[in-house]
Amino acid sequence: MSRNLYDAHRQWASRPPDERFSSLDNLLEFTGKRKRSSVEDVRPLRGLRLFATVGGALTLNGSIQTSLLTNWAFTQLCQQVSAPSGYLRSLSPEITAQCLEYGINANGVESKILIRKNDSVQENKPQNMVSAFTSPNYGRIWDYDVVEAILGAIQDSPWHTPRPGSDYNSGIYASDRDMFVFLVSDENPVEIGHAKLGRGFFCWNSETGAATFGLTTFLYNYVCGNHIVWGAEQVEELRIIHRNHALNRFYSDAIPLMNHFIENRGLDDTIKDTATRAMEKQIGDSQDEVFKRLQPNQFTKREIEKAWEHGIAEGEDVRTTWGIVQGLTAYARNLPHIDKRVSLERRAGALLN
Repeated sequence: MSRNLYDAHRQWASRPPDERFSSLDNLLEFTGKRKRSSVEDVRPLRGLRLFATVGGALTLNGSIQTSLLTNWAFTQLCQQVSAPSGYLRSLSPEITAQCLEYGINANGVESKILIRKNDSVQENKPQNMVSAFTSPNYGRIWDYDVVEAILGAIQDSPWHTPRPGSDYNSGIYASDRDMFVFLVSDENPVEIGHAKLGRGFFCWNSETGAATFGLTTFLYNYVCGNHIVWGAEQVEELRIIHRNHALNRFYSDAIPLMNHFIENRGLDDTIKDTATRAMEKQIGDSQDEVFKRLQPNQFTKREIEKAWEHGIAEGEDVRTTWGIVQGLTAYARNLPHIDKRVSLERRAGALLN
């Protein structure tokens, strides 16, 4: 069933400039430098001390060097000691530190702490950043390993980020919490009727516990400037939860899947059969006949009129299921509100079942 994908669009719309990268090589350098400066250690929380800085942030200082807590690490620490992070943020840093210390000493649990060392050490400044408090059995997949695997898979191939609707970097993102990559290939598209389906994938990860590792592969009809994927087919998703054997699964499951998809030039026979049947099945000889046949599927007369118009403009035989679906999705691309676009494209995709 054809559908639209909005994962990359949400990244495109929300990432600030300092989380956007112009190339995978730049992202590899960034994540590699971060991995080399990182240390993970399982230790009891009891005995760690918290202090408020002049600027209002919190530092951790116990049997480790003074380290500044990131906002994400602060939230995770609150969760581990069952403290309300939202409420603690409303208090003064000094009181927040005291409350958290009480929870730490009363709790006694172990945590896997991720510490990233700062590049430049200044006098009276914290030398490290505490980036994550996770459970002891947390299986960390490093962002650097993910980016390295992607680069190895697309080496000497035409895979690239889709062109954005603006002039700033998009499609490759990373923050102190996570990363996301969106790549497509238009080389040797699969032709079905007047549609030419390219291949694309999303890949994301978090080495701080903010998200799972994930890989979504798909065929697609069109990617617009704000990175909505229109007319996606054969959507497959792999997720790996960060547990003890997560890194092993990344190498045994994710990398082979990525390599197979990137190297594959064919289209699954199931998709071919679905498209062929849709192109051969005639709904009606006129716009009115098509509307009467599709009315039980809750299409309005205006939607069918616009689908008929857009389908003809794209060279489709709008008397068939395939043609009217292509017309509906083409019309949906021009709707200004996402909820209406999603509604129409889902109803259109259901016609292919």
